[in-house]
Amino acid sequence: MKKLTAFTVHTTAEGKRCAYLYSVIDADGNITENNKRANCVLLDADALAAVQTLEAFLDRRLAEEA
Repeated sequence: MKKLTAFTVHTTAEGKRCAYLYSVIDADGNITENNKRANCVLLDADALAAVQTLEAFLDRRLAEEA
């Protein structure tokens, strides 16, 4: 099984790009691969909406800190 361990989203010329890290875990619970990396351009409407929600949340949080 693959277990997501971290991700980040940033804007590039292609659109919203998601870079993520994951570990591979076997049936016995042993980590067989660690810190694997991958990325993709987000095209799915639900994923893009989720990113927009997170960005709005962080913008509000920054405004409160000012």
